[in-house]
Amino acid sequence: MNFAKTGALLLLPCVLSACAHLATDEASPQPTVAAEAPVEAAPIDFDAALTRTMQAYDSTGMVAAVSKDGTTIWQGADGLAEEGTNRPVTQDMLFPIASISKAFTTTALAMLVQRGEVKWDEPIRTYIPEFAMYDPWVSEHFTVRDALTHRSGLPLGAGDLLIRPDGNAEPEDVIKALPLLRPTAGFRSEYAYDNLLYVVAGEIVERVSGKSWADFVTDEILKPVGMERCVADKSRIPAGARFVTGHERAAGADAGVPIDERLAFSETWNAAGGIWCDTAGMMKWGNFWIDGGVTEDGTRLLDEKQVREVWQGVTPTGVNGRLRAAGLSHLSEYALGWNTQDFAGRLLVSHGGGAPGVVSNFMIIPEEKLVLFSATNDYRGAPSTFNYAVAVALLGHPEYDFITDWGGAFAKAEAEGTQLIADTSASAPENAAPPSLPLSAYVGTYHDPWYGDVTIRMTAPDRLFIDMGRSEILDGDLTHYDGDRFAAFWPDSSLKADAFVDFSIENGKVTGMKMKAISDLTDFSYDFHDLDLKRVAN
Repeated sequence: MNFAKTGALLLLPCVLSACAHLATDEASPQPTVAAEAPVEAAPIDFDAALTRTMQAYDSTGMVAAVSKDGTTIWQGADGLAEEGTNRPVTQDMLFPIASISKAFTTTALAMLVQRGEVKWDEPIRTYIPEFAMYDPWVSEHFTVRDALTHRSGLPLGAGDLLIRPDGNAEPEDVIKALPLLRPTAGFRSEYAYDNLLYVVAGEIVERVSGKSWADFVTDEILKPVGMERCVADKSRIPAGARFVTGHERAAGADAGVPIDERLAFSETWNAAGGIWCDTAGMMKWGNFWIDGGVTEDGTRLLDEKQVREVWQGVTPTGVNGRLRAAGLSHLSEYALGWNTQDFAGRLLVSHGGGAPGVVSNFMIIPEEKLVLFSATNDYRGAPSTFNYAVAVALLGHPEYDFITDWGGAFAKAEAEGTQLIADTSASAPENAAPPSLPLSAYVGTYHDPWYGDVTIRMTAPDRLFIDMGRSEILDGDLTHYDGDRFAAFWPDSSLKADAFVDFSIENGKVTGMKMKAISDLTDFSYDFHDLDLKRVAN
């Protein structure tokens, strides 16, 4: 088997990649200084910046918008809505904003706090009595605030396989799984991004309000703020509305491939990342916050105390190394559904979003009454690069050419990652050992407490097949690699999530198996490494 065809994704430092919600603290070189752009240069050419960003990331399509002092000063769109068609991206097109949706969940909770129906520092068990974490003491003391600030002690993306890529978990499944997920850090001790606890937060909204999360967000946030075209769930996109198709690509591929429709986030994921919106709607969302929780028609949805609360940093995240090296940012914390940091001497409140085939980025600089939003229909970090480049120019520092610097770093890292996959995984190791047992001995059902069942069966005399019980997409042949290690190559190589499968043998019998991504560059939501699969007796 040629491992170079596996297509594992190169995840770059997060301002370069789709994981815009994460922070990185590695040392990085200072961005390229464009000597031809003095501080007193003419206003930024937004269209040119968008074109340059798309070229730097080889983007299929992008939208972007900028608002200043409550007025949208520019909107742009470029590229194709779907590869292989002549459908252009347009400014009114709906994009999934993915994890930017988390701020809508915290806004919903802030409204319930304002009404006296929820308390930020009340244990979750007050609202969901069956809620539990791995440690009984933590279970008793885990608060609403803890669910929103990525300090649970769970590892990065813990349990995401319940839902991604096409998992069938319901909210009750998520709640049942949480006490079975082992922490890797102390409670409230460090930052590790998660999604499952935002599913729990959405469940709090539902149980307290008596409305579904999507209904609450639609009725009490989207409509009052004036985000008429935005929807809280993909199933609510009206007939005839224009929306984008996401694209994934195998490592080294020249163009994106439209994603399998089954990859679309399920309703369970809504509170963590389910909203679809257009640029006009996102500008209204930003202006709502700049105006202190007041809508365009003067209606106050949030009081000043709750506006301060959701933007108050809680969990230190570490500053992106490239921004720190440029002297533009020194402190960064995760607040309630928002990232907060210093940026060029101002407060920057932001969040990124990444879903299958799409990436988005949203920024507010309150002191300048500045709002930026951009999105692409590729799983690449062009939006954060565009937003940072525009923001730093508008703040009077056009000497920092982030598009050249970060776009160049992306291209270099992608090329190196593709070569690394080819070099390290082109074939099984030299002198690879044969399996310990006949292939038929590996056949059976394997159970993990939080995930459920994974089945190994034979499809030919010399071929094993793995069936990840919660997913149709993660089903595929197992290729022998070395000894009792096999490799699962999923049929859709654009997933970039192929995995090693290591069987454990005791007294001549297979007793269990572990899994991990073939490359440590695979998206963190494919948390195969958190599985502890034990063979079920026949």
